[in-house]
Amino acid sequence: MKLHGKSVLVTGAASGIGRAIARRVAAEEPVVVVCVDKNGPGASEVSDEIAAGGTSSYSVAVDLADRDAIELLAGAVTEQSGGIDVLFANAGVSFGGGLDTLEEAWQASWDINVMSQVRLARSFLPGMIERGGGYIVNTASAAGLLTNLGALSYAVTKHGSVALSEWIAITHGRDNIKVSVLCPMGVRTNMLFPEGGRQNEEHMLAQAAVLQAGDVLEPEQVADKVVRAMDAEEFLILPHEDVRGFYSFRANDTAKWISAMARYQDRLASD
Repeated sequence: MKLHGKSVLVTGAASGIGRAIARRVAAEEPVVVVCVDKNGPGASEVSDEIAAGGTSSYSVAVDLADRDAIELLAGAVTEQSGGIDVLFANAGVSFGGGLDTLEEAWQASWDINVMSQVRLARSFLPGMIERGGGYIVNTASAAGLLTNLGALSYAVTKHGSVALSEWIAITHGRDNIKVSVLCPMGVRTNMLFPEGGRQNEEHMLAQAAVLQAGDVLEPEQVADKVVRAMDAEEFLILPHEDVRGFYSFRANDTAKWISAMARYQDRLASD
């Protein structure tokens, strides 16, 4: 799909990959870029920058953990822009920890990493179908194809994001709904390098596992890959090409994959 002339909405647009996607999309001359984030001032800053460059843009402050707020967002965007053609469901959260992960962290991970994407699709997909089709890009992670050592709730919910994306692609392909799922490894964002550093051993393990697995990309590199992959309508968007090999290894010899990952975890923990 070409983004030229399309109405686009980006969640998590105030920073990181979301901000880079919003900026990159604006270069393709869409009709409008709607920047959505819980951080209202941050989203507004990005939309103002896009508008200053000559592309129509506005921002909406939304807590994507709030089901009602997503429904209100869909109504407001439909009223102001007549609906959208392309949805980037990019917002995400990450918590370190294993089975001891707090219930509150599990709930936040579930609400943002999975249910916000479910609710956004539920709110915007009918309008896309009515308009003749559309495109959904869900941001998951390489963790959604593999795992994330030291971050159980992140790994589990990112697998959910991948499964959701696959289901929508299968079920609504006949409605001319195209779907991609973005699965990067290390990207230079606050999620990988949070202000103040990691808080505990699980965070340190999760960070080390990502940093030693491959290159750390800039958000702009990821955004450029996303636009090029959408042009080819690729389902799996893999900014780190090594992920394809890891994913194949996991699928073709799962027992060996698990043993290799257990050894990798032990080595990281002993460093």
